[in-house]
Amino acid sequence: MALSRRTLVTTGIAAASAGALAAALAPGVRVALNRDAGVPPRDILVVVFLRFGSDGLTLVAPADNGDYRDNRPTIAVTASGSNAGLHIGGLGGVAFFMHPELNEMKALFESGSLAVVHAVGLPTNTRSHFESQDLMERGVVEKGSLLKTGPLKGGWLARHLMAHDLGLSGLGAVASAADVQTSLRGYERAIAVPDVTQFNVIGGDLNLNIIDALNAGPEAHARAVRGTVGMVRSVRERLANINAAYTTSQNYPAGEFGTAMRSVANLVKMDTGLEVATVDFGGWDHHYNMNTHFPGHARQLSQTLGAFWSDMAPYRDRLTVVAMTEFGRRLEENTAGGTDHGAGSVMFVLGGAVKGGRLYGNWPGLRPADLREGDLRITTDMRQVLQEILAKRRTETALAEIFPGLAYEPLGMLDERRAGGLGAWLGRGS
Repeated sequence: MALSRRTLVTTGIAAASAGALAAALAPGVRVALNRDAGVPPRDILVVVFLRFGSDGLTLVAPADNGDYRDNRPTIAVTASGSNAGLHIGGLGGVAFFMHPELNEMKALFESGSLAVVHAVGLPTNTRSHFESQDLMERGVVEKGSLLKTGPLKGGWLARHLMAHDLGLSGLGAVASAADVQTSLRGYERAIAVPDVTQFNVIGGDLNLNIIDALNAGPEAHARAVRGTVGMVRSVRERLANINAAYTTSQNYPAGEFGTAMRSVANLVKMDTGLEVATVDFGGWDHHYNMNTHFPGHARQLSQTLGAFWSDMAPYRDRLTVVAMTEFGRRLEENTAGGTDHGAGSVMFVLGGAVKGGRLYGNWPGLRPADLREGDLRITTDMRQVLQEILAKRRTETALAEIFPGLAYEPLGMLDERRAGGLGAWLGRGS
């Protein structure tokens, strides 16, 4: 992530003093590396969005079910044979199998760190990727939703952070992407850092030194720019220290998703105060030839989450990762050997407080009468999963402001955060 001199100078002018710097600098520039003094470290939440409709019936398949096999004669995950899935137990009397490429996730499931929620999604009637993604990231089922106090503002993560006026310092709320995703928009301190290893000004250290020298005067904007330069140097110094301390680097897969998750891991290890991170993993719109295209995506998902979990060993007790998608795919395969836009899918929840090793939700069945217009019926609102994470691990009490109109009905998949000073501190804003 490269910063230009113009960005440094123009944002620096807006800062009247060094103390105002953190609030005045533009996204991608503002960095203060110390957590709030006297505040215990809060849980870290990483939200992974599998964009463009990941097929839950292939990721976690009812491979022994006759309706499943009949509707997917060429693409079904099987219970045995060359495309045999990885058995992980049952739900509603039906046996389920992870896709054969999800080996690392199967191991996390068996270790009790990973839970699966099936037949989950946002209960809407749209099959539009962009409408569904927008609604899901806003945490609503229809546009123009209101709070009792007025119009709904921002995404669900932004509302969570604003509900308690969490003025996170530094890299506290980060989109590991080119732009801040909708779920974080509305929270002014959220910034986009696609890869922290590239965090520098355009032209690297040479230009950084030049910018520093050009702003040696006593003016307010010059002081602000010098403060920013110092912060950039601090980030890079901490990154170098991380690389030296962690000599056994995890083997993240190549690609944007692996890079993004490695960047999140680095931010955690750099002790930047990271609390909330969002990561995108796109390309799940498999309308054709799924047998060729889906396995690589599944493998990258599994290997990346496995590498991230290994990387985060010292932080697991306060780490929760949730992976979701805007909708699943239709039960019946299409004539191109793929699947079209559907409804219910799966969510994965990984963390030190997760009661993993089991499937959650209510399985609706796959008989024609069980389906919703040919789709897997949604029996669990995905916001219920997010509610439970926020309430139990982020000690959120203002759930009506985060997900208006939705009753709190936890699935029981997470342990409560230990009570104490943290809960009392967060409770001041509820």
